[in-house]
Amino acid sequence: MSAFDKFVTDVFDAIARVAGQLTSGDAPEAPDVSRIDVTGLVPDEAIGDPRAFFRVSDAAPDMDLKLTRKLPLADVLEGSFPSSMHTHFPENNTVYVKHFRCRPARRGRPVVVVLNGLHVDKAFDFYFEWWCLRFAAWGMDSAMVTLPYSQARTPEGAFSGQYMILSDTRWTLCTVRQSFEDVQQYVNRLKADGAGPVGLFGVSYGGMLTGIYLCNAPSADFGILCMPPVDIQDIFSKWDFADELRAREAAGETTLLTDPRVPPLMSLCSMTPRIPNRKVFLAAGEFDHLVPPETVERTRRRWGATPWLRMYPTGHINTFALNFRMIADLHRFVKTEIKPR
Repeated sequence: MSAFDKFVTDVFDAIARVAGQLTSGDAPEAPDVSRIDVTGLVPDEAIGDPRAFFRVSDAAPDMDLKLTRKLPLADVLEGSFPSSMHTHFPENNTVYVKHFRCRPARRGRPVVVVLNGLHVDKAFDFYFEWWCLRFAAWGMDSAMVTLPYSQARTPEGAFSGQYMILSDTRWTLCTVRQSFEDVQQYVNRLKADGAGPVGLFGVSYGGMLTGIYLCNAPSADFGILCMPPVDIQDIFSKWDFADELRAREAAGETTLLTDPRVPPLMSLCSMTPRIPNRKVFLAAGEFDHLVPPETVERTRRRWGATPWLRMYPTGHINTFALNFRMIADLHRFVKTEIKPR
């Protein structure tokens, strides 16, 4: 740790706060979804059983990918397919994909499915695209999959990601379930089309989803988790709606803060990966106030030996953004564990 590392972290955190304010604009802080019934999408029996909640399927969607750009090292193809979960907002019921295919194209190449963070607007796609080109340089195809209520899937009048995590337990779990199933559909499509090893690369909320997928789906071969929230009830205790949840708890209600059914569905420290731990790269920050290092350590104890767990002298944002130490470590992980030809 150094004073310089801490200074850089503070700068990145300040930029992130300003970016968040610009993204949210004049949208209401907390959408009211109390009149939208999602019980049919997440019934009680599913909430109470992770095996029922995370429905494993080998169904692959029909979709056409069309060439939209030619970049150094890769062609960009874009397409979409219907989400398997039909929600209240029509915008949210289509999954969008941006696929980066190395030149020359060939079957059997590893593919990285890239998952965005919680409030990542399309304007910030450039950095995720930079990572896709980085993967291409390392010999892997990649695909950016738009998560529920984000970017083109954002309901009218809201900002990207605003509807993903709300104080309503069933609504939030519905988003997690839809995210899992949307990703699973595209992974199935890749495998049906002859892809090699398929893994996930997620940042923050996307990192948490990557971990959830590794722990509950049999179709992932590797995973890259960047500053994933690993203890969701710790996160909820700091969220914008934390005071509301505490007031409801004081009135005798069970909320996201204490519902025992939530951690087995959202907390990585309550799960175990279905793939060998050496196929999991996890990056975390020593100065991360959103994902405290002690929660990462608790997850490591649950998972056992994690040879590719890396702790950096960074905060939540700069663990991922322009962290050249992480880029070098991740390159070694790819060469050692994925071995693209």
